[in-house]
Amino acid sequence: NNNELMTLEDIAEMHSCTFRHARDIVVKMPGFPEEAPTSRPRHKLWVRSEVRAFVTRKPARIPHKAMEAA
Repeated sequence: NNNELMTLEDIAEMHSCTFRHARDIVVKMPGFPEEAPTSRPRHKLWVRSEVRAFVTRKPARIPHKAMEAA
């Protein structure tokens, strides 16, 4: 079920940030879930429930430049 997996685009949307910020910063944060077993280098995937749990655990909003160039 694809609903259980998230792409970098989904993660960017969830964090209200750019794709580039999601790719370069968010998924590299300490404690961010490992990629899903079906993830591929050119099409990275994460398990939605794991990402949600990570976001819920984070006490503060993830810092990012408000209008970062994508």
